[in-house]
Formats: sequence, C-alpha cells, structure tokens
Amino acid sequence: MLTADGRRAREVLEDLFARAREGQGRAVLVTGAPGMGKTTLVHALQDHALSSGARVLTAIASRAERELPMGVIGQLAAAAGEPASPEGPPADADAGRGATLRAIDAFHRLMHGLAEHDPLVITVDDAHEMDAASRHCLLYLVRRVGAARILLVLGERADACPAGSALTSEFVRNPRCVLVQLGRLSATGTESVLAALPGPRPAPESAPLWQRASGGSPLLLQALLDDRTDPSASEPAAGEAFRLTVRHLLDQLDRPAARTAHGLAVLGDDAAASDLDRLLDLPGGTAARAMLTLDALGLTEEGRYRVAAARAAALAELAPEERAALHRSAARLLHRHRPAGEVARHLVAGGPVDESWALAVLRDTARQALRTNDPERALTCLRVAHDACSDPRERAQVRAELVQAEWEVDPAAVRAHLPGLVEDHRAGLLGHRQSIPLIAHLLWHGLPEEADALFADLDAVESRLPEDCKAQLETMRVWFAHSYPVLGARYREHTLLDEAALSRSVSAVDPQADGALVLHALMSQGPTGTVLATAERLLQGVVLHDPPVAPTIAALATYMHAARLDRAADWCDLLLREADRRTPVVRAILAAASAAVESRLGNFEVARQRADLALTLVGPSSWGIAIGVPLAAKVLACTAQGDREGAAECFRVPVPDVMFQTLPGLHYLQARGRYHLSVGRYHAALGDFHACRDLMAAWDLDVSASLSWRVYAAEALIELDSPAQARELLAEELTRQDDGSGGNPWLKERSLHLLDRLGNLRPAGTATAAPGRGTPQGSGPEELSKAEQRVALLASQGCTNREIAARLFVTASTVEQHLTRAYQKLGVRGRADLPAVLGRLPAGRPADS
Repeated sequence: MLTADGRRAREVLEDLFARAREGQGRAVLVTGAPGMGKTTLVHALQDHALSSGARVLTAIASRAERELPMGVIGQLAAAAGEPASPEGPPADADAGRGATLRAIDAFHRLMHGLAEHDPLVITVDDAHEMDAASRHCLLYLVRRVGAARILLVLGERADACPAGSALTSEFVRNPRCVLVQLGRLSATGTESVLAALPGPRPAPESAPLWQRASGGSPLLLQALLDDRTDPSASEPAAGEAFRLTVRHLLDQLDRPAARTAHGLAVLGDDAAASDLDRLLDLPGGTAARAMLTLDALGLTEEGRYRVAAARAAALAELAPEERAALHRSAARLLHRHRPAGEVARHLVAGGPVDESWALAVLRDTARQALRTNDPERALTCLRVAHDACSDPRERAQVRAELVQAEWEVDPAAVRAHLPGLVEDHRAGLLGHRQSIPLIAHLLWHGLPEEADALFADLDAVESRLPEDCKAQLETMRVWFAHSYPVLGARYREHTLLDEAALSRSVSAVDPQADGALVLHALMSQGPTGTVLATAERLLQGVVLHDPPVAPTIAALATYMHAARLDRAADWCDLLLREADRRTPVVRAILAAASAAVESRLGNFEVARQRADLALTLVGPSSWGIAIGVPLAAKVLACTAQGDREGAAECFRVPVPDVMFQTLPGLHYLQARGRYHLSVGRYHAALGDFHACRDLMAAWDLDVSASLSWRVYAAEALIELDSPAQARELLAEELTRQDDGSGGNPWLKERSLHLLDRLGNLRPAGTATAAPGRGTPQGSGPEELSKAEQRVALLASQGCTNREIAARLFVTASTVEQHLTRAYQKLGVRGRADLPAVLGRLPAGRPADS
C-alpha cells in the first residue's frame, strides 16, 4: 500500500496509465478520509487520459442506489454506448445467477473490446456505495485486467462499510492491483498548493498556519482559501465556505461518529473519550474510534477542534433543545471532577439543572470571574442563577451579587435594582456581606439618606458582626464621611481608625481597609508628611496586584490635597498603563482622576483627552455623583485652550442635584466659576467661588489646595472693581501658603501676580516678587530669563508640561514654576496668549540659547 498526498498520488496514477497504454493493465483502489481529494484525483486522471487519446468511462456509486442491481455497471455500459443490464427480473434464483453471470461476461468482453482500439480508463467514485452485483462484476474485471490496455481506478472512503472490504482484500493480494492511501497534506504540500494559486497569494512562510488550520485536508484548505477577503492574507480566517465544508464532512459520517462530533463540540477542549461515551450513551470505545475519524478528516487534533468555526458548525447542526439538553447532561457529568468554571459554562448554555449544587457552581464561578476582571462572565452566570432561584433569600443574595457585577460593566444598570435590594435588606433577606456593599452603590448613585438608614441598621448589630464585616463597615463609614461631608459628618469622628493606626505598615493584604485608613487620616489631620508616606506605601503595595479602585483613589486624593500634583500624575500614568485588562469602569475612574490632576498641572491637552476617555468608557448617566470630576477636568482644559463651546457643552450634561453636597460637586463648582471668569461673567464666577467657600467652611474641608477658591474669587473681584476685598482674599491665601505645610507654589505665584496688578505692597512676611516681575500691564518678553523663554516658547507651540520637561531635562514642577513666572512678567492669563506676546522676542535672545 502506498500512502501519499494528492500530488504524489497523481504521479503514481499517471505512471500506471502509461503502463496500461503499453498493455500492462492495472487496477487501483484509492482510499482516504472524506475531503482528502479522491474525487479531485480521479478527475485529474480523467483529464490526463483524455488528453492522451484514451477512452474514459466514468461512474459514481450512490447510497440511494445500493439496492439497484448492476447500477454502476449500467452507468459504465451506457457511457460505452451499450444496453445497461439484463432484461427484466429473473424468474427464480438459479435464473438470476445465470443472468448475472451473463451480464458479467458481456461487460468483460465489452471492456476488453474497447481496449483493443484505444487505451481505456474506467473510474468509479465512491465505490464503497456500490451495489453487490456491480461489485462482483468489477472484481471479475480486476482479476483479468493484466493483459489488456485498461486502467481501472476505484475511489473508496477509508472508513467504508464492511460491504466494501472485499475490494480492499482483492487489491491487497493481487500483484496487478495498487492500493493508494491518500493522506493529509504536509506543510510542504500546503506550500505547493499556495504557490500554485493565481494572482496575489499568501506568503510561502505562512504555509504552516494554513496547514494547521486545515488539518492537511485539501477540501478544508480550499474552503479557507475561498474565504479570503485579502488574497495575500498570511493567516487563514474561516468563513461561510469553511462552515459549509465542515457540515458536508460531518454529513459523511455514520451516526456514532456524527454524534461524537456534536458531543465534542459541546464538551469543548480536552474532552475524554470515556466522558463522550457516557454523555452520548454510546458503547464503550465508540467515541475513541470516532475521534480518530475526526482527526483523519482534519477537523480535530487529539480531541480538539482545530478551528473555532468548525466547532461552531458542529454545534449549529444540533436543534436548540437538543443542544441545551446535551449541555445540561454535560454539567451533570462533569460537576464532580471538573473545575466549577467549566461546569458553569454548560449550565449557562443549557440552563440550570434542578440539583442543589448548580447554584453554588454558578455563584462561585461569578466570584472568580470578578476577581479576574471578567465581569461579563460573572453577569452571565449570575443571571442564570437568579432566574433559577426559587428560595426568596437565595434570590435576594444572588441579586446583590448580580448588582456588583453590573456595576463593573455599567453602573447605570445598577440603579434599577437598588429599591428592590433595600427592601430585601429591610425584609432580612440579605446577609451582612451583601448589605454593606449595597451602601457603596447607594452613595455612588446619590442616595445618601437610604445609605444612612442602612448604616443605622448595621450600627445596631455591629457588635455581633464578624471581624471582616466590621472592617468593611468601617471602610464604608469613612467613604460616606469623605464623599458626603454633611450627611456623613457623624462618621468623621465615630471611627475605629486613629492616628496611631498610621504607624502600621499597609500592604496588599487588605487594601480596602488601608485606603480607608489613609482617607480618614487625610480628613482628620490634613495632608501631613505621615499621611503622604502612608499613601505612597499603599500605592506601591497594590499597583502590581490589580489595585482596587477605592484605595487607589484615596491615595491619589491625598496627593491632590497636598498639592503634590507631579507625584499624583506619575502614579496616574503608571496605573493607566497597567489598566488595559481592567474593566471599562475601572479604567474610566482612573482616567478621570488623571484628568483632574493634569488639568491642575496645566497639561490641558492630556487632561482633555483623559476626561474624554473617561466619559467614553462610561457614559454620563453611569457616573452618579462622580460625574463632577471628569466634567470639571474637561471644563478647565477647554477653558484654558480657549474652546468656549467645548466647555459650555459640558454644562449641558445633566448632573444630580445631590452632587452639590459632595466633593465632586466642589470640583464642578470651581471649574464652572473659572469658566465664567474666562468669558467675563464675573458675578456668576464670584457666585460659584463663594459657593465653594461656604461649602468648604461648612464641611470643615478648607485644607485642599486643589480646590482653592480665594485666588479666583480675587480675580473676579478685581474685574468687578472691588480691590479691597480682592486684597483681603489674596492676603489670606498667601498666609495659608506660608503656614509651613508646603502649599501650592502655583497659587502662591498667582496670588503675588494679582497683588502686583492691584499695585499693592505685599503683606508683611510674604516673599518678594521674582526679579523682573512686570507691571499690571505686563512687561515684554525680553524680561524673561533664558529658562523662562525656552519654556514659554515650547508652551506656545502646544507642548504639554510633561513634554517640555522631557525636552529640557527638568521636572514638570520646574516647568510649571517657569510658566507661572512668565505669565506674570508678560501680564497674560495662559498659554493661549503666549504666541502673540512672544512674537516680540528680540533676535538676540533666542529661546534655545
């Protein structure tokens, strides 16, 4: 037996045809799995024989004609121009045998007579489907072909039914017969096929990719080539032609093999043959044999579908109810010895089963999915679990878990569940571990009264809570006090955290508690060195471990309150770089925090891009009270860039009224005031800054340099011709900046500049102005130092502070200080005014000198 691919087999047949022309007749049986190219090989031989002057007779056996005596012989006789078969049915068995013998003899004499005139090629495709009489007739010819100019070629499927085995036996023992086993294409064979394609074609080095995807099946390879949208594409992409070809191959299988193909598609990768036997209720060993057949077809490799589209095509052959039933059976079969996630996949695809273990599997899989940043999978599992719950308590708890997963995907979807969950809590259907996270969702969506009521319920039973629940509850109290300074005021003092707690080392063991620790210390002490050091340790401890959002934001807030904006910006950059695999909500929150930092650093293009990213990843309706942060950052950026319409568009986004009782509301008010200031609405601007003043005073939060209002209010007062009030506010600001806490250099410089505009002597004890400080109208660019010129020119060309720092090999803080002094000396408000002013730079003072 010769095993060869299609190219080598064609060479063999052409050689045998050449011998037959010289009177050395031969018979060839070509076998192979469906799709290996038997039909293509037979057609190629027919073309070659015809072009060489031979006579060609062809027939195709069919399963539908198996019971038709001499059906194949009739096709060949008709092709030769002779009557097909004996006339009428025989009267008895003996007469029937006699008629068959006469027909065999007549056919034999007919073929030999034709071969005397011209070489004769006889081909029969799908010979395994022949009727018994035709098979006997052809075997008679096979045994006597040696002395005639005849080449007889039969094509038989490798997994032919037992009725075809007589052919194989004859071709094995007869020296004038050749048995050719068509095998799969090698990578070299696939490369030859690709090289023979007309026009643009995949690169030769991509042949192994095409060979692996097709499994060496010429039929599947051609389907993949037909599906190409780009003729030169190097990687195969299965499409409609591939899908139809897979279905054709599956239709060639017997029922056990076809059922195995369907079961393998249901179970997925690494399905054990014994599992398939049990799943499909097949006799032992059946699936193992069928899996070898599927491998031979090129569809699978060691029990795995080579291409996902092949598995999908196998699944598509099943009726929906049959597919669901198989998935449920698979879940029952696998739940004792396979991972929960694999079992859950079948429960999701087939619907839950009645067994008690099913709900636990779905919930466990959902929790694991959330830990691995796959909330979509968690949602899918929990929705199935929720629909399957009949017990009210279990249903309520699953709904609470479902809400947590939904928040990771779309916080807006959570709001619809909140009233029902609050009722579940009041009815005692939720456990403490579900009620405590519910508080966070209520705070996010601007429902502080409902959250406060839950706190009251939990406060009453706190002594009976497990230690981990106590820690979670304490964390929620800190965030309530931080986010809602009035409604949460009672929790600013009522806390288990104290100054001594900061001395312990934070780590990634319980980052939520560590974040609450930092936030509590920030509220009680302000941004002291100890608090900043703790925030730094917290970020260092969690950044490599998929940092939770809340503690990360707590640490970043500490840097912003301390005006350590450069350090906050560095951390934001790192966190965003590492966040690609995080959920859209997490990435949006980090982007919004970065936008807030960059807008205060003066990197307005970066701030705008990240604010837009945050609002794209999570739509405005999903942000709850936090919407004020990305909107404020974008307003500040648009205002600084002179894009009034861009800023005004931000104010058309609806915001919840309760936001103005929160810290994000302060960000929003300050940004709105600065926008009003930029467009000359000084009364409106002053109203927003005074609102910031009143809220911060009422909340006892006048410790945040990032939310300072005095300097901007003073600027509005100057424009409203109230210099005395402006001087008073600027003096207060300078006193706060010189109180030893480090302050904000930019605010200090801005205060000094505004005092210069007022023509006023500075308050005693304040720093002197930088050399060359201009008059209220501003001096010329020649008054700038060389360093200030370089920075100002790069800023006028659109470079961000970070880009300028990188080009000049200085820190971003140094760039900010140079720009501040340049603005003051030039008498301009920002970058937008720099190009016109710097046009007066003398030729002898180049900025890059």
